[in-house]
Amino acid sequence: MLSEEIFLNPNEPNPGFMVHKDEARKVILKAIAGKSECFWILGKTGIGKTTFLLWLNEFAPVYRVVPIMIHGGENLTLDEVKTKVEQAIRPSFFSRVFLRKKVIERPVLLLIDEVEYIKDERVFQYLISKLDDDELQMSVVLASVEVVDEIVKNYLRGRDIEKIYLEMPPVEALMEMVRKRIEAAGGEGFKPFGKQMVRDVIESSTTIREILVKLEEAL
Repeated sequence: MLSEEIFLNPNEPNPGFMVHKDEARKVILKAIAGKSECFWILGKTGIGKTTFLLWLNEFAPVYRVVPIMIHGGENLTLDEVKTKVEQAIRPSFFSRVFLRKKVIERPVLLLIDEVEYIKDERVFQYLISKLDDDELQMSVVLASVEVVDEIVKNYLRGRDIEKIYLEMPPVEALMEMVRKRIEAAGGEGFKPFGKQMVRDVIESSTTIREILVKLEEAL
């Protein structure tokens, strides 16, 4: 066991260390260029799906896209989703009064995590109503381990869904991510682990979370 205290927080997704930025930027650019775009982020638990959505939520405004982050799960309700969405798409006072706008004109990106656990079917009905709103330029990004066939069958049938499968990046990209995490946590370079140890852990792991868990257990 290593003696230095370095907290890598493997169970706390951090968009600052996202390793799938190229894929995420493509989502934003397509949302800007299109309307009613549907993206589905897929991959193993711990591969970085939530981090992917958090990165979109943080950086979409840089591209003048309005993000709406929804943490899914079995406790998610229509009221929670509706409140967040309606607040985000409400136009300014000037647009409402003088331009008679009902919704904002900027592209909107609705991000929903853990969709496989959502039980309130009204959430998806509401989602479709917003995607079909002619006055609203909204796209949606769903995230789950696998595609949920029932959601596609009942709500997204006939729509083009771009599936984005997140996989482990090259070893060198992961080495850089780990180095940045170590330094952000108070370490220096690959200390206290050592570069070869980090490489061995990466090469023996199948998800990003597994890498961080193994390193934290070594402390």
